[in-house]
Amino acid sequence: MSNESTIWLFLRKMRVPLIVLNLAHAIPVILLTLVPGTGDNGQPVHLSFFDAMYVVAYTATTIGFGEIPYAFSYAQRIVVFITIYSTVPAWIYALGSIIALLQEKTFTSAIKMNTFRRKVRHLRQDFIIICGYTDAGKLLIDKINKDNLYRIIVIDKNIEKIEALQSEMYLPSIPAIVADASMTDVLKSSGIESPHCKFLVTLFDDDQLNLKISVRARILNKDLSIIARSGLKQGGENLANIGVNHVIDAFSIISKRIDFALRSPYLFNLLSWVQGGNLHVSKSDILPKGKYIVCAKGRFGKTLKNTLDNNQIEYAYLDINKETHEKVSSDQDFFIQAGIMDAACIIAGTNDDAINLSIIATARTLNPKIFAIVRENELEERSLFSNLKVDKIFILDQIAALDGYNYIDRPMTFKFIDAIAIQDQEVFVDTLMLITGRVNKRPALIEMEIDELHMYALSRYLREAPVRIGQLLNNPYHDDKDLEIVILGLERSNGEFILLPRAETLLQPNDRLLFATTRPSLEQFQLIVNHYYELYYVIHGVEARRFKLPF
Repeated sequence: MSNESTIWLFLRKMRVPLIVLNLAHAIPVILLTLVPGTGDNGQPVHLSFFDAMYVVAYTATTIGFGEIPYAFSYAQRIVVFITIYSTVPAWIYALGSIIALLQEKTFTSAIKMNTFRRKVRHLRQDFIIICGYTDAGKLLIDKINKDNLYRIIVIDKNIEKIEALQSEMYLPSIPAIVADASMTDVLKSSGIESPHCKFLVTLFDDDQLNLKISVRARILNKDLSIIARSGLKQGGENLANIGVNHVIDAFSIISKRIDFALRSPYLFNLLSWVQGGNLHVSKSDILPKGKYIVCAKGRFGKTLKNTLDNNQIEYAYLDINKETHEKVSSDQDFFIQAGIMDAACIIAGTNDDAINLSIIATARTLNPKIFAIVRENELEERSLFSNLKVDKIFILDQIAALDGYNYIDRPMTFKFIDAIAIQDQEVFVDTLMLITGRVNKRPALIEMEIDELHMYALSRYLREAPVRIGQLLNNPYHDDKDLEIVILGLERSNGEFILLPRAETLLQPNDRLLFATTRPSLEQFQLIVNHYYELYYVIHGVEARRFKLPF
């Protein structure tokens, strides 16, 4: 609803009160101009139109300045009586109507929508539209807002969630609206057609709703990058078919993590790191060999079965749901028959955290040494799972948020994981040791392009002369100190991806680099690649004179 339509809505709702108010003023004004009074010389006189309006104005508002410009006749005072007893109720009626209108949901929603539109229209920075202030949405907003690379716009039709967002007091502020994100007008109001709109992320648990939003978004902006969450196989396929750039499938991500952990704890650790963990292989990263008990159903259960089959793991599959909750939590024979006593691992993967808690509690009672993996559906339940000393917790919302964030901020992480996953065990170990040895166990993961915006001096230097990776990172200031940076991947402008490029690899304009680093080394690297004389000294080992610069 536009500003103009809001005004018309106000006028339509206030039509009768305004007519009554105008008549209550107009009739006394006309009567006062027609009814004669008595002047100073005793001659009959008439009030001018302006004087009549003035008298009615202060009488109607109960101010009462008196009889001006002269004492009224009895006939005029009768008109003033009429004025008092008509305008005062008219004002009360009009003010009551205004108060009622301001409390009307339709009108207040229109005002909020106009305020929202105005905030969006005034944005001059690239922004992201997030549909659904879910737990995953909040985690994603926290990470994006911390980087301050994009402004954020939020749509959710749940007023309590939008009020919760506004109570967070984000800086910079986040324009948010209570509305149905699947409506075309709402998406337009959110600035989806703006050239500054770079991503739309829809994180609702409803696959059909995510599909509807994605279809409309693609029609409205063909250049927009769309990220959508899906929990169904056909849902993900439908999203991909309509042009969604990235589908967040938490079930597949969990299955991939378990698959990597079964293959190598080092590979699992690298995957966990790029999705927000650290580079320290702990006991919980090493999945045991032996029999597994899978308590899950639906698509998640099927993906787990496929993962265990591919890794030739013996397992017992229990399709547990809410109807069997009481039996599962109380009847230990149910688990004993499934082989819990000699099982190495149990996976509690239902869509109910209470059931998952009861599964783990029962399993630990029967087999205290069993390795426990649990799917957590609600973030609030983490403390309960921690009290049970669960070995591995997979939080769906956290996984979805980090996966979406990686696609927005560092999409090369997906190519890095795909490329390293097909390598040998030795490569996994060497890569992890290289990163932890040269950087640390929790390095920052950065993606950057060699262009004039991010690496001004280097991008211009490469037009005239070649530069090797090692020249920038290995002993750049010739003081026997290397930068704490490991290049994990290099992507050429033609799409070619080079995993762990060597020091001799030549850089090219518009290359994209994915690297692990510390903040001090990152700042030092940015200084080198953005300043002419700093770069010249690092490459040549001598101070540059102005006329020697090749650019």
